Amino acid sequence: MPSHDHATDSTAQATQGQRGRRDRALLIIVFTALLVLPPVGHHLVVKSDEARFVLLARDMLERGAWFSAAVEGQQYRNKPPLFPWTIAALSRLRGAVTEGTAQLPAAVAAIAAALCTFLLGDRMFGRRAGLWAALMLATSAGFFIHSQQILPDMLVLAFATASAYAFWRSVTEPASTGALVGFYAALAFAIFAKGPVGLLPLLVVVTWLVTEHGLRGVAHLWSPLGIAVFAVVTLFWLGPFLASGSQSFGEDVVWEDWLAWYLAWPAPRRILAFLGDAFLGFLPWTLVLLMALGPAIRNRRDPAVRFALLSFAVPLLVVIFSRARLVRYLLPVYPAAALLAAWWADTRGTQPTTLGRVLGWTALAAAGATLIAVPMLSSLQLPDVEIPADPLFTWKVLPALAGGVLLGLVFLIGLSAGRPGLLVRAGVVVMALLLGYGAWLANGWTEKAEDFRTLVQTLRRHAPDGQVRVFTAAKLLPLDFYFGREVPRILSVEALRTYLEQTDRPTVLIDEQDLRVTPRDLVQDLRVLETLRIHEQSLYLVGCSGRERATGSPRCVGAEPLRR
Repeated sequence: MPSHDHATDSTAQATQGQRGRRDRALLIIVFTALLVLPPVGHHLVVKSDEARFVLLARDMLERGAWFSAAVEGQQYRNKPPLFPWTIAALSRLRGAVTEGTAQLPAAVAAIAAALCTFLLGDRMFGRRAGLWAALMLATSAGFFIHSQQILPDMLVLAFATASAYAFWRSVTEPASTGALVGFYAALAFAIFAKGPVGLLPLLVVVTWLVTEHGLRGVAHLWSPLGIAVFAVVTLFWLGPFLASGSQSFGEDVVWEDWLAWYLAWPAPRRILAFLGDAFLGFLPWTLVLLMALGPAIRNRRDPAVRFALLSFAVPLLVVIFSRARLVRYLLPVYPAAALLAAWWADTRGTQPTTLGRVLGWTALAAAGATLIAVPMLSSLQLPDVEIPADPLFTWKVLPALAGGVLLGLVFLIGLSAGRPGLLVRAGVVVMALLLGYGAWLANGWTEKAEDFRTLVQTLRRHAPDGQVRVFTAAKLLPLDFYFGREVPRILSVEALRTYLEQTDRPTVLIDEQDLRVTPRDLVQDLRVLETLRIHEQSLYLVGCSGRERATGSPRCVGAEPLRR
């Protein structure tokens, strides 16, 4: 009878534990969704890196070119096709690729990454630490910013975090053969999203297994079914890539665009720049991470703590030693940083320390200094600081600055008085409001400064037949997206001469630099139709409404000479 009661109690506790995990998982999903989904559809496509994937998705829909989509007239193979596939699949439901369907995959991936961080933290450090880690991740500056960008990096992060969770399940549940299959499946899809960067979780896992069990520990990864799943998923997209030219793919893509990016020795200033970017990207929780690193290093014999440390350090080192320095490459560091910060807050956050008081006062002082300095920037001409051309700039940023001061107070009290619950809960709420308001401000300023939709309307007004050319070194791929097709490029002065001689009504969008190097006699008979400012550069729309060929060169009837 007692044994029956004990079994009943154990079953009840297990059921209660599963219910608690499910409820908190649902909380993370709802919270992150309310944070990252409202701005979806309000993000203009203004960067060529983002427009490239939008154009690929549109080409997939229009031509059915799922494995041979092209951009700028060339088949694109620098990245695997999973991300544009997801955009194309969502856009098929809407009938066209839009800003919303292009942005949604990254936002949904952010929700998945936060959920997997909770599940991993729950198994590694307990229910509360897992919840706090997911909330910190979702409200960190860099994570939120990338959840709004039309790039595959958030998709990679979601699968990478899922693979880490599946691996840890395989460690804590040795009898679960499905966990390793899940690990390999998530790893394969991480590679499917962006290439070799998706292998970072494997590097972390192998390093941890060696530190835990020696070289023999790598045998834990043996899973014939898991390896088969990995091979099937990878060959599904890699096969068509190889079929379209294995030599060019191996030399131009695998080496130049993938591996060579991670084989370089950085200058010391680049290392400091990477660390600075990482510090800013995990704000405001970087301050908690600084509190956690020392205790975590001292407790590195704990397998879970060491796994979190390696998940933080290994991707950071890979990024530091990469050839290119892009802020989004730091994204894989943030879930581990959140786990370490949450572990410290849960286990040691109630112990006031001198470092905690220093960081708390630093947070408040930084918020106060920002409150004073930012409104003054609009009246200053600083070369490296671009202030939106908005007469209401000061008034619009004041709510955000006031929220920053409130956040500074929360960190002062939470860190100096040893109140981790207040620190995390209040910090998450204030930061969520700041991020939502900041997204609204940023999208509004982008519409004013880089509105390619207005640019396209201007082009169509002056060239209703659509016969317009672009003569600029800048890619301006967003122009192709909003124009509805690829706008033909002019790549040389001679090509410009040919176009002008063969066209009765020329219309050319030219930048200031190319206009400066163009021979005066070639454009002296054209006039400036519009002067535009976009992407921090001046663009001139030149042409004429009537022409004559008196001397064999284009002339605008009654037009003033083009002044440069």
